[in-house]
This record gives sequence, C-alpha cells and structure tokens, in this order.
Amino acid sequence: MTADTNGASTGSRQSDWGASRRSVLSSIGAVAGIGLFSGTGQAQTGAGLSGTGAVYIVTTGAGQSNRNGNGTEYLVLDGSGSVAFSTGGTADEAFQYAFDNVPDSGGAVIASADTFRFGEPATMGDNTTLTGQQGTRFVASQTGTGEDPAPSESQSNPLPAGHDLVRVRGDNVAVTDIEFDANGTQLNNQAIQADQCDGVYIARNRTVNGFQMALSFTRCTGVTVEHNEVVNPNWYGITSRAAPTGSDRDLRQSSDVVIAGNRVVGVKFNNIAPYNVANFAVIGNVTVDGGHSLIACSPAQRGTIVGNVCQDLTEFAPDPGGEAGIEIEYKETHLRDEVAGTPKARSSDITISGNQVDNCPVGILARTVPADADSTDARSAERPYSFTITGNTVSNASAAGIRLRSGNAGVVATNTVRNAGTAVDINEEFTADIEQGLNVTR
Repeated sequence: MTADTNGASTGSRQSDWGASRRSVLSSIGAVAGIGLFSGTGQAQTGAGLSGTGAVYIVTTGAGQSNRNGNGTEYLVLDGSGSVAFSTGGTADEAFQYAFDNVPDSGGAVIASADTFRFGEPATMGDNTTLTGQQGTRFVASQTGTGEDPAPSESQSNPLPAGHDLVRVRGDNVAVTDIEFDANGTQLNNQAIQADQCDGVYIARNRTVNGFQMALSFTRCTGVTVEHNEVVNPNWYGITSRAAPTGSDRDLRQSSDVVIAGNRVVGVKFNNIAPYNVANFAVIGNVTVDGGHSLIACSPAQRGTIVGNVCQDLTEFAPDPGGEAGIEIEYKETHLRDEVAGTPKARSSDITISGNQVDNCPVGILARTVPADADSTDARSAERPYSFTITGNTVSNASAAGIRLRSGNAGVVATNTVRNAGTAVDINEEFTADIEQGLNVTR
C-alpha cells in the first residue's frame, strides 16, 4: 500500500487512470453536489461545499493488476483530486484510511459507483458522512463457519460466518446510498452496526445475500433508520440487537429512535425489532415474510407503531401464544442484568395505530414470555401496560385478530378485524383494566 502525503503520484498511474479519474471525480461531484473540477478539467484545490469539511473519495484504479486477486486497486483521493492513499489489498484498508483522516471538525467519504470487496470491517468516527452512488456495492468476505442455534429448514449447519462491513463508533454520523452484500454469510455480521453513538442517520441503503442482523444499533441515542431496503437477512432486519448474540453490545438500551419508510422482507425472526428502546417511532414501513413477529418491541417504552404494512408471517420456532404481525412483549431472555427487575424491563406506553396486518396467525399481540415457559407468575407481575391498540385493520388471522395473553391498563378500540379465527382474544386471568369498544368484525 502507498500513502502520498504531498499529493504526488507516479507517472505510470497518471497515464493509466488519469482520464478515468477525471470522469469519476466529475460524476461523483455532480451526484454529491461538489464542484471538483474547473471548466478546463483541472482539479480544484480544496473543492467542496461550504461547511462540508474535508472530502475524501474512495474509488478503484481502472485496469490496475495487483495482489488482491480481483484486478482492482483501491485509491483514496483528497478534495483536490490527488492520490492520498492506494492499496492492492482489500477495500476496508482504503475506507479506513479515509475515515481515520477525517478531521475532528467533520467531513465526507464518498464511494464511487464500483464494487468494493472488504476483508474486515471499516470503522467510522465522529462527524463523518459515508455516501455512495447508484452502483456502489460493499461486499463482505467469509471468515469461517459457525453453528446457528436455530437453523431453518433450508439451512444446514455449519453456516458461513462473516464480518461487519461498516461499524459506526462516533457521534453525528451518516451512512447512505450503498448496497451491502453479505456474499452468502449468515452469522456474526451486520451490514451497518452502530454502537455507543449520539446522532446516527442510516438511509437509502440496500442489504442483500445474508447478514445475521442487517442494520443494527446498540447503546445509541438519536437514531434515524429510513428508506432502506433489507432483503433476506438471516435473523433480523432492522434491530437494536447485535451479532454475535450474547456479546457485550447485544441487547443494550437505545433511545430516541425513528425507523421509517423501510422495506424489510424474508427474515427468520423479526423484520423490525426495537428491543430495549425508549422514545421511539416505527412509522410507514413495509414488512413481509417473517418467522417471528414482523414488528416486535421487547421490551420498549414510550413509542408509536403507526401506519405500517405487515404481511405474510410463517411462524418459525414460535414462542407461547404464537407470533404476530405486531407485538408488544416482555421477554425474560431479552433482558440484561442492569435492566431486569426495573421499569425498563417492561413494555409500556406503546401506541399501535393505523396499521394494515394481513395473513399472520395473530394480527396484534401483547404477551409475557418468562424464561421458564411453565411459569405463570411473570404473566401477572411483568405484563405490558399502558398500551393503546386503535384504528388497525387485521385480515386473515387464522388464530386471532388481536390477542392479549397478558397486559394491564390497555385500550383495544376502533379496530377492524376480517376473517379471523377469533376477533379479539383476551386472557382474563393475566390481564386487568382493558378497555374495549367499537371494534368491528367481518
């Protein structure tokens, strides 16, 4: 690998890719709104939008043959268009160089419309924006194999394990407009994993071909995940869990979270899972083809689940009482020691309204799942409370349109339930103070 601190580059590199660089930079500049070249085609020193900070561009050296085996050299260009770093290794080396050189005051790392093959994660720090273009692809590598404790019928252990592609470990960070390809890996990885951050924006990305958890955030405040497409991850689509499960990051609390306008399809467990989250909104998402509840808060406090489409749930290893299109839950195995026994262990003050739920065994579910499935004490002592379920439409729920296996101080009203085994199923032994009214069944 080569780092050029004074902006100089070799004559052979200039002749091989100089024209391509001008084309790449011009197209990137147009997309990103950055005027990188003058009318004569000469690089402009310090080009950029006012207030954007430093700009680094990661691209490929056209036609360069080198030791990484795929005929690609990865280049980092600074804001003037000079080569600051090059590597014949894997793309994470180039992106890590760019991330490490973004100043404390902030800046942007722009990925060209190329395929970037990673050998390990690249980690972002404070005040950094990572953005791609139409055609930008980040591809993971297999790092080994692992045993999935719950393989599906189409899976056979051991499964291919991989690595995270982008780790966010700073405040005021954005990741946008990139396709993340797990390359068939199923365990121990995420496309994007944010941990201990304040201010995270993840938007307009696409994840394909695996990942244990596609988009993950843990111990974060001020998270927005919007307008992403998540296709066929292994365990979870958008979640506040972290792989590997049981790690120090897994099931840690986050707050002030918005998950909006995403499409999440083909998931073994939950499509969208805000676990251990407070002050949250799950709005206007499309969730299709899951194995556990398509949208599940377990536990969560002070949140809304509004205007989502939840369709086609085929239960996979269901918990007691079945899975649902939308779920409010207390689940003992989702609690770390610092949460267990506190108010943060229970789901409360949740509004579920205006959702369309179709072809799920249960449409909307509230329940308690103790670690010991035969224990009934927790269903009285640890039940969800202060929830509102109104104005939803549930169709084709073979077991129940709305089911409360446990709960306290809830409202179930003005819902429409069509073609359900039971319209509203409330277990009186483990519920209290549930108001019902104006629900319509067809």
